[in-house]
Amino acid sequence: MVYDLVILGGGPGGYRAAELASREGFKTALVEKDRLGGTCLNRGCIPTKSYYSDVVGKLGPLDAMWEKKEKVVDKLRKGVSTLMNRSSVEVIEGEGRITDVSQEVKRISVTTEKGEVILESKRLLIAVGAMSRPLSFPGSDLEGIVGGDWAVTDRALWDPSFEDGAKSVAVVGAGVIAVELAGILKEMGKDVTLLKHSDQILRRSDGEIKKKVKQLVKKRKIPTVDFFRIGKVVREDGRLTVCGEAQGESIEIGCDRLILAASMVPILKGYGLEESGIAFTDKGIEVDEFMETSVPGVYAVGDCTGGAMLAHLAEYQALSAVERMAGREYRINPDAIPSCIFFDPEIASVGLTEEEATERGLDFVVGRVFFVANGMALAMDRSDGFVKVLADRESGRMLGVHIIGPEAATLISEAALAVDRGLTVKEVAYTVHPHPTLSECFKDALFRILEEI
Repeated sequence: MVYDLVILGGGPGGYRAAELASREGFKTALVEKDRLGGTCLNRGCIPTKSYYSDVVGKLGPLDAMWEKKEKVVDKLRKGVSTLMNRSSVEVIEGEGRITDVSQEVKRISVTTEKGEVILESKRLLIAVGAMSRPLSFPGSDLEGIVGGDWAVTDRALWDPSFEDGAKSVAVVGAGVIAVELAGILKEMGKDVTLLKHSDQILRRSDGEIKKKVKQLVKKRKIPTVDFFRIGKVVREDGRLTVCGEAQGESIEIGCDRLILAASMVPILKGYGLEESGIAFTDKGIEVDEFMETSVPGVYAVGDCTGGAMLAHLAEYQALSAVERMAGREYRINPDAIPSCIFFDPEIASVGLTEEEATERGLDFVVGRVFFVANGMALAMDRSDGFVKVLADRESGRMLGVHIIGPEAATLISEAALAVDRGLTVKEVAYTVHPHPTLSECFKDALFRILEEI
């Protein structure tokens, strides 16, 4: 049987592509070796936000947060399975491997519990995701050391009723995963230490956001060690000792758990890419603006292509790929991809940072307003943070928006629309915003800019 499309990987990019392709009338098969939903649903975005809602948002009792997370993940996973069934997508459980993409019909070998199955397809889409960068050091395989992409599955970390709970945690990294995990764990009352490879935190964020986050980390009494390099880890009496060096000084950190969350890297081995002729580097599979690889008829989406590793970006990359397969075109604007960080308070951004705008030589103006002047933020007792807007001085076109404050992840959607559609500050500011709402802080920042241009 020849399919119209075979998809490797059942995460957000893979299952979204399967749904869209089915709508186009494509006979579609999706190959997943583990669980539908990928890292995002099972070990990433969803479990983390379930914990966040209870620990930081105070929406549920902590002694029930593990069970709640399990129920949320299970419900959503069943939802994806139902979606695939209703979309007439054939889901095949097993490990897929590319065997031949040189011909018009692509061939994929799938190892299942019942043996090997050969799939043939007119098109192939690769969506196999990413993993925490493995770090090599003596003791890296000890019990109690876990990657950032598996940390949320360690019950000893997240279930307060667990008899042998972890009370102290060292987190390697200073990116989104490291900061989110450190913030939630600290709020749970655990001793948390951030071990950073440099003096940066949230490296890709706007400079003012980074400065604010550094202040918040210090305020929450989360110790940080800059320029830390792990030498070895030893385990004694059930505890870990992380031995390393920072700026010429030897340092030892004792902890119950060590989370390796330095960065995520594309998964490129185990799928036959090396012999396929599909171009890739250690940074990911190379694709064009429509997510097609160097081999015609073969596409790749999501984290395995490198770049910004975001579940929502993977979904829109899937849309771009399927549109191309159907003979249409949809391009993602790389300067209008929103990102969210669930710290306390939340952080969200879209478009250019002030540093990026400066590097491009743009003449821009900045407007910023603090939530302490916003009625709803004060009423919520969540008034820490600000909204920062960058706009082109001559045209007034919005270039970037950066928010740290209450419900920033929700507020960024309006900004993403404005940046993506090239709207001007005046066009958005002159759109009536409701009162009393947090969105007024965004609107007020726009009017600040209008005072200068």
